[in-house]
Amino acid sequence: MRISRIYNNNVALSTDFKGQEVVVIGRGLAFGKRKGDMVDPTKVEQTFVPDSSTTNERLTWSLEQIPSEILSLATELEQELINHHGIKISHSFIIPLADHINYAIVRQREGIEVDYPLTLEVSQLYPKEVEFGRHAVKLARERLGVQLADKEAIPMALHLVNSQFAYEDMSRTYRMTEVFSQIFEIVSTVYGHDVDQSAMSVVRFVTHLRYLFVRADQKSHEKRHGDGPSMPMVTEAMQQSYPKAFSCAQKVLLLLEMHLDQELTDDELTYLAIHIARLARELWNDDSTGIA
Repeated sequence: MRISRIYNNNVALSTDFKGQEVVVIGRGLAFGKRKGDMVDPTKVEQTFVPDSSTTNERLTWSLEQIPSEILSLATELEQELINHHGIKISHSFIIPLADHINYAIVRQREGIEVDYPLTLEVSQLYPKEVEFGRHAVKLARERLGVQLADKEAIPMALHLVNSQFAYEDMSRTYRMTEVFSQIFEIVSTVYGHDVDQSAMSVVRFVTHLRYLFVRADQKSHEKRHGDGPSMPMVTEAMQQSYPKAFSCAQKVLLLLEMHLDQELTDDELTYLAIHIARLARELWNDDSTGIA
């Protein structure tokens, strides 16, 4: 690989033999080097391919400002997710994660406290991502010698949620989390019970909702209400057999359509009803046929 740009003594942008740009990280690998020089492979500790959606200005600013040891840690965490946990990441989240860790350290050193108002919702809705966040905090403490607060696991978890669904900023992920919380409030109100969000049926429901947001973003729903559902027999059977779940699903659908600013298909209504009926049966042994 040849160096195409040097950010500091430990970080450089290089071009491999295929012409692909790769960020290389390693102690002193760019010291005394110039553009066009070969990279010493023995000094390379971590590499990552810059995300194509990241502007050159953003990449340059980040790589110049973020210490190489933090970039290296973020790269290691991404590789763990991909290689050991099988998590699919839609785009690189190394830069946003490293950026957050860097500023979290700055805030900690300056005694600046930051509150994360969605802590409870995130912990309930994204347990695997929060587990990753806690692991990231633990590694940062060990590798960087800083005492990051436990609560920093929450925004790190949201960075992972964000990266899995290819949102360009965190605002969409925050809104999605708030909507999910409102949905479970609706279900709790209809059935008169609190929702145990660690239950497998709830996990499946959240996964369905997350991908529903993605599909809505991609505008993949061409069929609208009134066009006729693709599985009318299932829809009719759900409405007749589980009217309480179906009624609850209608309320959830209205909330989703309001937040997504688009109509959802009748099939989505049916899927919501199926998930809610399954959830009620698993959590509360409720096969109720009474309309909510």
